[in-house]
Amino acid sequence: MLARQVYRLDHRWPYFNELQNFILKIEPPSFEKIERQLSRLGRVKLAVVTGVFLGLADTRVDIMVVGDDIDFRKFGDFIKGLESDTGRELRYVILGVEEFKYRLGMFDRFVHDIMEYPHQKVINKLKA
Repeated sequence: MLARQVYRLDHRWPYFNELQNFILKIEPPSFEKIERQLSRLGRVKLAVVTGVFLGLADTRVDIMVVGDDIDFRKFGDFIKGLESDTGRELRYVILGVEEFKYRLGMFDRFVHDIMEYPHQKVINKLKA
């Protein structure tokens, strides 16, 4: 049986906050880069980033993509690239346009939480 080493950082260490701030300064990819990459994945009508991309800890997702004919294999590669860039595992959701409109119209809590809390629209081609 292999021995497993576990390391922990003492929160009382005098330099803990400085180390945490240094780690959190790693910048996520630019919104323009995300927009370019998403536009190659299918007919994306709306892309919303929040969470990790805005420095928010308690959000339900980090990225929501609304569109049709999304290439899921390419989307998986896109997410892996973003995870590599951010150094974190991302939470994401993909919705079809009709499903998004339905859920928004029905005041779906999940969709409304994303849209009502701080977010950035990277792509917005949806008609009101």
